[in-house]
Amino acid sequence: MRAIPHNSDAKLLRRQTGSSTSERFAGLGSKFGFTLVELLVVIGVITILASLLLPAFSAATARVRMTSCLNNQRQLGIAWALYASEAGDRLPLNLGGAANGIHRSPPGCWVTGSASHDADPATITKGTLFPYAQSLAIYRCPADHSLVDGTSTPRLRSVSLSIYMGGENSETNYFIYPLKKFTRIARPAKCLTFLDEYENSINDGIFLYASKMDVWMDRPAHRHQNGCVLVLPITTRSIGSGRVLCPSPGSVAAISPSRRNYRT
Repeated sequence: MRAIPHNSDAKLLRRQTGSSTSERFAGLGSKFGFTLVELLVVIGVITILASLLLPAFSAATARVRMTSCLNNQRQLGIAWALYASEAGDRLPLNLGGAANGIHRSPPGCWVTGSASHDADPATITKGTLFPYAQSLAIYRCPADHSLVDGTSTPRLRSVSLSIYMGGENSETNYFIYPLKKFTRIARPAKCLTFLDEYENSINDGIFLYASKMDVWMDRPAHRHQNGCVLVLPITTRSIGSGRVLCPSPGSVAAISPSRRNYRT
């Protein structure tokens, strides 16, 4: 009778179970891991979800900025009306002038200087409207990332005021006859006051356009879903097929700058 080696029991056990102890533990570890294919599937799902959610986040951020811009300009509209009520119905001066090729509003206007060239807060704080709207932030659209020309300093202002509101006559060029008093606004549904001006167009405090022409001379901005935020001195205004209801003064709406649809 031949003797059986002492490790024959272990070999018999491996034959019965079909694997060694190390192989069994290796199998146990792989049970809780990811294969390459599974990992690629997970990455693909995450990528698809991100592509679906990011536009929604971007749209929500854009709506927040637009709402902030609307609120800012509404405050300016209210300040503008308050100034007129305390100044014997006179509208704030809204003049301009050019020196060395740069257009600036002179002292005594609702703002002074040039939004595109001046980084001094005094261009706003020394304006006649600042006592009624004492926050630098409301003079600038939160979606405007433009810089003062030749610097890395953010601009202080992205809002301008229609030349027809407290501006100067321009009989020889565009037959513009601005209003000087608040109560002389006979057709408020066709009047602009404040609006967001395009960064390559803005300079002094005036937004220049002529009621006899169907093109913009200064350009509205289009930072909000290709639309422009503006202020109207009325309670209601039709925009396209819809109707915007807002308290007066300081009614606000968004329009596309692609065509002129406002006159005075």
